[in-house]
Amino acid sequence: MFFWFSYVPIAAMSLYRVVRNRNLFVEKLAFAEKNVKRVRSDAAIIFQITTRSATKTHVVRRGIQSIIDSAKKTEYRNFHISIVTDDPDDIRTLEGVNCEVVVVNKNFKTNAIRKGRALQYAVEHRRRIGMNTSKHWIFHMDDESYVTTQTIVALLKSIESGKEVASEGPIFYPLKFEAANRLTAIAESIRPFACYDCVSQMTNPPPLHMHGSNLLIRSDIEDTIEWKFGPTLAEDQMFGYKVYEKYGPGSMGWHGGMLLEQPPLNIKDHFFQRRRWVLGTLQNLQNFPRWHRYKLMYKSVTYFLGFASAVASTAIMLYSSIPTLIPTLLNYNTIGYYDFMSLPDKLPSIFFNSIFDAVTKGSMLELSASTILLFTSIVWLGSYQLGLFLNLKYSKIEWRKRVMFHLQTLLVCPIIGLVETFPAFWAMIEYNLKKKDPAQKTKVYDFYVVNK
Repeated sequence: MFFWFSYVPIAAMSLYRVVRNRNLFVEKLAFAEKNVKRVRSDAAIIFQITTRSATKTHVVRRGIQSIIDSAKKTEYRNFHISIVTDDPDDIRTLEGVNCEVVVVNKNFKTNAIRKGRALQYAVEHRRRIGMNTSKHWIFHMDDESYVTTQTIVALLKSIESGKEVASEGPIFYPLKFEAANRLTAIAESIRPFACYDCVSQMTNPPPLHMHGSNLLIRSDIEDTIEWKFGPTLAEDQMFGYKVYEKYGPGSMGWHGGMLLEQPPLNIKDHFFQRRRWVLGTLQNLQNFPRWHRYKLMYKSVTYFLGFASAVASTAIMLYSSIPTLIPTLLNYNTIGYYDFMSLPDKLPSIFFNSIFDAVTKGSMLELSASTILLFTSIVWLGSYQLGLFLNLKYSKIEWRKRVMFHLQTLLVCPIIGLVETFPAFWAMIEYNLKKKDPAQKTKVYDFYVVNK
């Protein structure tokens, strides 16, 4: 029972934050036609795409073009595109493209690893050429990130307000939606829903987590904080806390500019992406103060228990349903083809009969517990429906297919629950086993590169 009730506080808080942050979530004024063709702004934005290789990751070009097109539509000219890459071939690949290619020197030394190392190199590169000033802003993007006119207008609006030096916006995942594995595409629905919580994290810091993309940071602030956080897989989480620690709660905010991205294309990519998030959080725990650490531990344990509760729920469902279904399955020759094929129609009645019995025959305690668990179930199912709606809203998928995706999401949610929480379950076990190994003084984990 503890498994299921552990989600109650999160469900209640999630619903509260959706209601509270609904007007801040996406900067709606940035959609207005009069604001799209805006006056020229003096704010200088460096759109930085950090990649392992633009040559091997073709969606980087798509991101570059989205910046150029959106800037043209908004008549914004004071921008610069910087591609920070580990691949020297990108200089030739992006020749003639309106961007700067910064190749991370293979001999560059820092305690950061993988993406953090590239981010640190970019900071030092800008320092050398005099671009780490209060007049320059860095907008961080991933390989597949796609900028819209709304993004640019929202960024400029945030900069002109002068309220914060670091801010974020929502990320939606409509790109390559139909090309991705159906389960991973649907599983990505939880992320826009969770982004309502990101609004609260950024406007009431310190944030428990922070996106590495759709991050707008003043260049001199990034120069001061840097990315030297050691071998962590969640350098963005550490960066967010360090900004809060040095500059206080008023330094962070929510710009509301949306960024479009894509879901993991297969189950393997989905697993390793989620695993990296959890491992990175566990690596960072020791660097946070006690209260912040406790909140992160609760969140991580909830993910762990999410998988346990999903397994337990599936087992109980099978235990309660199989005795009803087995006689039908075993007596196929007796009952005939028609009765057998009508079995799916009988499943809802079996389900609702169970609910009716629980309501009419259960004690007050059982009824109260069931009501609370029903609430968490509705929030859980609704979170995927709302997230999917937001992802598809910015896609080119026709409405009939959208309706079908919503129905499919409702049907496969139990499976999605297992797919979404198993990486966290695995990562926590992996982390604790590795932590107990005395042979490994420095715990370095592999950084799996997701296919784009």
